This record gives sequence, C-alpha cells and structure tokens, in this order.
Amino acid sequence: MYEQKARDITVDDLKGRMRQKDKPVMVLDARSAEAYIKGHIPGACSLFDAEIISAARKLDKNVDIIVYGPGQAVRSMDPADRLAGDAINRLISMGYKNCMELKGGFEAWANAGNQIDMAKPESIKPERFKSIEELQSLLPGG
Repeated sequence: MYEQKARDITVDDLKGRMRQKDKPVMVLDARSAEAYIKGHIPGACSLFDAEIISAARKLDKNVDIIVYGPGQAVRSMDPADRLAGDAINRLISMGYKNCMELKGGFEAWANAGNQIDMAKPESIKPERFKSIEELQSLLPGG
C-alpha cells in the first residue's frame, strides 16, 4: 500500500501560495501557544488550539495544509523540533492528502524578512471559533 509522505515547501513557494486567491491553503503553526502569540506567519492557525484539530476533521481532505515548527538549520532529534513532522503524520493519518512542511520552519520565514503577526493570548482560545465557516473565512483566500 502506498504510504502518504509530506513534501517540503520553501518560504518563497509558501508566499506564492498565500497570494493565490483561487486555491486556499491552510497554514498551521505547530509550535507552542506561547511562541505563536509572540509571532507567527500571517494567517496561520495555532495547531495547539483544540478547536483547530476538531475543525480540521470537517475540512476537505484535499485541502493543501502547510505546517511549520520552530525551524533549525540541521534536523534535530529534540522532540520540540519535530513538532511539524509529528503534526503532519497525524493529519495524514486523518486522511489529508496534501500536507507540506515549511522547510526551515518559522525561523526561515522570519530570517527572510517576511511579515510576522502577533496575537493576544485570549485570541487563540477554542471559543474563538464558533463554526467551521468562520475558520474557513480566516484562511488566506477564504
């Protein structure tokens, strides 16, 4: 049986995908909630928000999902550095077919001089999302 594997996507490719209005992409931040609040890729949802995982179960299994972690120059065996890969494996096990990992993670995004958004702690609580439609409306191109 064919095993689904995640592909890597570069920062430049992600920027291009985020500009496309005809094919929305879901960007998930697999870092800690504290790291997400301090700075994240614009439009990214915190994967640590339980409501996002719940909502993900209702999304089209063919949606493109890009997950990022902290990022490091050399692959690390530290579990904190494998957050994106672990999240992608979980999404693949849920049936998602188009999961990608941002090469270099948040560090690569920030080091390239791209915009960083910040959040207030209360803005990422599960109560924030009342429906799947509201979540989808927050996606770039949604």
